[in-house]
Amino acid sequence: MTASRLTRPRRARGSALVLALAFGAGCGGDLPIAERIASTRVLALRSEVVAPLMPDNPELGTRAEALPFEGVRLTPWIVTPTGPLDLTGPDYDPVWIACNIGPGQGLFACLKAALPLELADIPTCPVPSFADLMAMDLPEPPSPCIIPADSSDDGAQDVTVPFASALLIGGDLEVTLISKSPGSPSTAECAQPLLAGDSELPNECLYAVQRVSVGPIERLLALAADFGVMLPPELGEPPPPDEIPDADRNPRILDFTVTRITAAGEPIELGPLERGAVVQVELGDTLKISTNTPEADLQDFAVPVNGGAGGTEVQTETLDGAWFRTWGTLLANGSDDLMSINEWTISPGSQDELETPPDDRATLFYVLRDTRLGVDWWWISIAVTPGAAP
Repeated sequence: MTASRLTRPRRARGSALVLALAFGAGCGGDLPIAERIASTRVLALRSEVVAPLMPDNPELGTRAEALPFEGVRLTPWIVTPTGPLDLTGPDYDPVWIACNIGPGQGLFACLKAALPLELADIPTCPVPSFADLMAMDLPEPPSPCIIPADSSDDGAQDVTVPFASALLIGGDLEVTLISKSPGSPSTAECAQPLLAGDSELPNECLYAVQRVSVGPIERLLALAADFGVMLPPELGEPPPPDEIPDADRNPRILDFTVTRITAAGEPIELGPLERGAVVQVELGDTLKISTNTPEADLQDFAVPVNGGAGGTEVQTETLDGAWFRTWGTLLANGSDDLMSINEWTISPGSQDELETPPDDRATLFYVLRDTRLGVDWWWISIAVTPGAAP
């Protein structure tokens, strides 16, 4: 790689999460509409830097883009027809596989290129060491490899970004999640068809793949210079501080404000609700919901024109909010505004078989993404009393 890497912007990637992997999944019967949660699903997978090399500004939100040697927390957002899946319970038993994507490779290209594999034959990812910086040649850790389980019991997975040649020349870290779910085979049985390269995967199993962006390379070069570490000269020289691009950050949902409108039209202000709050409603009520994201969370970033031949142009991130529910009727399924507004009517939708939600409980999920890799989410539940539905 030449010093021109310093002026080559990191590309915009759009949605980073693949829920139905490139192989596809078995299908049967009439599928539910996308916003209706009728089975266990991975709605999002969030990466955030939790062990930075240098202190971050907490007012700007967490970074989705990480440098080698930084600790990243991978948190899946898995939902079921009865609410969020308990990631500490027996129905979730994940295996995480890391693979180093080279420049220009698409998501899942790394692991797919290594198939077929046996789960037992995939090596464990080594823990990166700062001694790697002193090596004559750039290290080549095993890829793919299984991320060792961390000591937490919250269902998230911590991983340290490796120091590898593919990541220093514009590549990223690909992480694949495989897990059992309620009523599915074991995780090992779920892994077998995917790792064998089968064209169909069991619907009951959980599969997700996410790109953990590595960089900005300019920041890595600057840190290496600050610490007196000699990186290979082909990586170029660090630019001036004002030319180091901002790392990709996760957008934030600041609040979730709800007004309950009774079937008689009476508004009842419930105010901002915490994640996972439970609202008492009656059949026929409507919940008016608004969410807010700071405008500062929309970052500017450079993208190449005509593959870089036409220079670069600066773009600003946009938002893509998606709404999901286990029962009821939504006014809208998506939003691209900083303030997203929606209405959830507590009456059966077109695909709801019951006149009331199962066990008189239902859940609404909201997932917010930005143009690149950032993601955040929120959810609330309702407890329904019969009321006087229209």
